[in-house]
Amino acid sequence: MLILYDGTTSVCAIKVRLTLFEMGIEFQSYNVNLRDGEQFSPDYLRLNPNAVVPTLIDGDTVVLESTIIMQYIEELNEKISLVPQTPQTRATMRMWLKKIDEVIHPATGILTHATAFRPSFLQKSKQEQKVHLDKIPDIGRRNRQEAVYREGLSSPIVENAVWTYDKFIQELEDVLNRQDFIAGRLYSLADAAVTPYINRLSALKLLTVWREKAPAVCDWYKRIHSRPSFSLAVTNYLEQGDIKQFSQVDDNIPNVARRILSQKRAY
Repeated sequence: MLILYDGTTSVCAIKVRLTLFEMGIEFQSYNVNLRDGEQFSPDYLRLNPNAVVPTLIDGDTVVLESTIIMQYIEELNEKISLVPQTPQTRATMRMWLKKIDEVIHPATGILTHATAFRPSFLQKSKQEQKVHLDKIPDIGRRNRQEAVYREGLSSPIVENAVWTYDKFIQELEDVLNRQDFIAGRLYSLADAAVTPYINRLSALKLLTVWREKAPAVCDWYKRIHSRPSFSLAVTNYLEQGDIKQFSQVDDNIPNVARRILSQKRAY
């Protein structure tokens, strides 16, 4: 049986779990407690030197990187496919997977650490903060986290993240005005990949910023939310600690985002 080392609210873990449940593939889930820093433990680092989740174990094979894991899983069940049938729609799907990894994921990390994760980080001593940051292998990710932990929503990179999401939502709206799902008429890996990021906007109280501008995106998210895979991969994994952490998000964050977007800017 497949073994998935994941995190309860990790966007990367969620998109892999969505794929597993949509494909009907059985797996064992081992929660890596990211709040307690379990991803930095020697045992986990031997599996995943990047100190991130998810990590998939298939017998003697260790598969890293969530998008690669999704595609690995998709090939395990010949009876179900989450890959579109034509070269054109497959290219579209891969474009969205790439956009999520390279553009949206960093922006999501910025917004999450500036809001939901910042209060608990600031409760640490200066030494504990330094130790935590020094453990992050990726220098770019470490620098982004340090900036938003220090400056919160006033950090310039928060502004960039909001504009990045604005462009992303506009692109999604254009696509979903023309078709039911992101890569065509059927659910695909593109939908599984995008879902946790729209869900994170909702958890951060930010989806409301785009509700009027992007009704097709909101309708898509509502339909995705009603799929059995959503409760299985997202809702059922939530722990009390997760609920408490995201309840710390300032009610003012939508106004901060609106203020940023009210300023003219060329992408």
